[in-house]
Amino acid sequence: MLPQNRPDKRQAIQVTTKIHNQRGTELFTELEGVDVLMGLGLSNRQARVYLSLLKTGSAKVQTIASPSAVHRQEMYRLLDSLMQIGLVRRNITTPTTYTPTPVEESIKMLLEQKTNKLNTITKQAKQLTKKLKTNNPTTPIIDIKPCFGIVFEADRGRKYRKAIKMTQNSMLAVTSWNRFKQLSIHFENQLIAALKKDLTLQIITEKPPAYNLPKWVTTASKAPNFELKTIPQTPQTGIAIFDHTQAAIAFSPNSSLTKGPELWTTTPTIITLCQTYFNTLWANNTEAI
Repeated sequence: MLPQNRPDKRQAIQVTTKIHNQRGTELFTELEGVDVLMGLGLSNRQARVYLSLLKTGSAKVQTIASPSAVHRQEMYRLLDSLMQIGLVRRNITTPTTYTPTPVEESIKMLLEQKTNKLNTITKQAKQLTKKLKTNNPTTPIIDIKPCFGIVFEADRGRKYRKAIKMTQNSMLAVTSWNRFKQLSIHFENQLIAALKKDLTLQIITEKPPAYNLPKWVTTASKAPNFELKTIPQTPQTGIAIFDHTQAAIAFSPNSSLTKGPELWTTTPTIITLCQTYFNTLWANNTEAI
């Protein structure tokens, strides 16, 4: 008589484990809010246990073990840690049950703990900075050498956006009306944000026969840190100066803002020449818009 095929014990364990893992994963994915609670300081398993208990209300360990996908023996340790934090309380019942702290109170409590911890770390960081600064008074200053380079169309927008964003004190520009309109279209949001930082924005451009000011300029003209002056003819050079430390020079003042290369530099001598050119035009033309 041929022996009957009996199921391999190891296969049975593997199948059972696979089914259990799939079930735990499915249930685990239903626990919305795990990432938020982890961000507030809980571990992944602590968050799953708390959320499972929050869904069931007061419950036994066996009841919340399955939906939280946590082994029952480990549940006791996790529940103890949650009780120490104040998110769970143990009920005097037979069998023992556990009740979650309402979610509003729990979130408030975790936020306070996170804030206190952040304040402590900030204080320690300041103390460390002060200590290290005192112990190393002769830290060498890195000398950033002046440089200049050509910026082409592909990188133009990114370069201007970064320069406007990084500017803290002043932006000065001499530009044709055509380039000014393009500047308003491409970088309106960045310019408005810059004005909100209370930096000085001064622009010189030629006055066309008929024009409509960009909407943001009409609004910005009411601000004390914005000025727009016009000159009778197209400027001979198009420049932009950022914080007196970086300048952009157009190869042709009449070219489109989106076409042709530009020279960008942090060389003090060249920036001084650009600044002198701007100051001369600004002083000799008093017609403001």
